[in-house]
Amino acid sequence: MLKKEDFTMDIQHLTPREKDLFIKTLAECYRRLTAAKIEAKELTKEGFQLMFRSVYKDFNNIT
Repeated sequence: MLKKEDFTMDIQHLTPREKDLFIKTLAECYRRLTAAKIEAKELTKEGFQLMFRSVYKDFNNIT
């Protein structure tokens, strides 16, 4: 199961824009998990990180 400490990014040091992008990325990750009928606890830490990076990269190219 993913824990808060699994996220290596320190959100306190992000700019407001980066925080917004971080939150949107998490929301999209959970939307995709829900659509696939998968719970976050079913993923490995590495699996969630891979999905997060992919979504973050997609959002970063759009914004």
